[in-house]
Amino acid sequence: MLNNQPSLFHDPQEQSLSEPVHLGAKTRVNLGSFYTPARYVDAVGEWLVKHGVGDGWTIADLSCGYGAFFRLAADPRLAKCRYVGNDIDALALEKAAYVFPFVAFSRKNALVGVEREKFGIGKGEKLVVVGNPPYNDITSQAKQKIKAEIMPVDVDLKARDVGMSSLLAYERLRADFVAVLHPLSYLVKKSNFDACRRFFGNYEMLENLVFPSSEFAGTSRKSVFPVVVGLYKRKEGVGMSFDDAARTVFKTVEGDSFSLSQYEFITAKIAKYPTRRRYKPELLFYTIRDVNALKRSKTFLPRRMPNAVDVDPAKLAYYCYIDAFKRYARTPYWMGNLDIPYDPEAFARSRDDMLDVAMYNNPAVFGRRDLPSPESFERMRTAIAGCLPQFN
Repeated sequence: MLNNQPSLFHDPQEQSLSEPVHLGAKTRVNLGSFYTPARYVDAVGEWLVKHGVGDGWTIADLSCGYGAFFRLAADPRLAKCRYVGNDIDALALEKAAYVFPFVAFSRKNALVGVEREKFGIGKGEKLVVVGNPPYNDITSQAKQKIKAEIMPVDVDLKARDVGMSSLLAYERLRADFVAVLHPLSYLVKKSNFDACRRFFGNYEMLENLVFPSSEFAGTSRKSVFPVVVGLYKRKEGVGMSFDDAARTVFKTVEGDSFSLSQYEFITAKIAKYPTRRRYKPELLFYTIRDVNALKRSKTFLPRRMPNAVDVDPAKLAYYCYIDAFKRYARTPYWMGNLDIPYDPEAFARSRDDMLDVAMYNNPAVFGRRDLPSPESFERMRTAIAGCLPQFN
């Protein structure tokens, strides 16, 4: 019988539950195994209690790893919930079962034949799905050389990212609440949002907290992207639209807040991806994805290549702004998956400066130019800073 004391955990001094120490770097990436820091488990616990979860509820983590989320049972208010765990990693389950003997564990692919019965959950049970589902976007440029599709997935759950497939699986289970970690890009990029539309269309976000991916053990401190831990409540057929997501105020672990709706994006004015359109004179720019991709990619190109975008000469100043943004903007990590923001009025005042500075900085494309004046650089920097709240 589950009691209310943390002593129900075996070995309270057990090795950290937040790092999959038995996995190599390649396997971590392909399984999407990045375990959850304890403070986000605690945040989820407070949210669940706040919204009425307690005795009589089932809390399931279907990609549980070492079982970090089962620490929720140490909270007396959640101790009498029933706990269900699942993972495909046998070694992770072995440790989880030792530390949390009260959990009903299984080892199954959580994305094939998805139904409650598969995990021992009854149709009438009040269900919360928690956790940090694997994410591995096989189309992303990051760590592309070691990525592979290794996990079978039901046809109607297929997506380019295993995390997206997981959200669709939770929707199929008709969980009353879903409290999970996932890349913020699912909510701020329309193409990603649309890929998860079946989930978001049936769930509304009640709580959120954004933090940097560098908090996951074993991840890069340089290629950081925003992650959100969110609590969603099932609201069938009237969940969230992308406009709702754009109006959502996201809170960060550092105490900042932001929403998509507070920004205008210069990328709405231009072609971000290659088209068949050609212009004279020929000017080429690298494909534009988001702020993080811009940091690691080229801008103006001296010759054509597969990812080359043909620049409309009438819109050259917009591309010059993007080149300047890459070089001079100091952006917080949580802007990493946003399009390139700008302040239209500040841009209009510094349009000529953007042209002068970009042409000077790209001699292979524009030829050698005179160094712009210090005032031009200052106006350019001021225009960029105008769309970055922490600089105001």
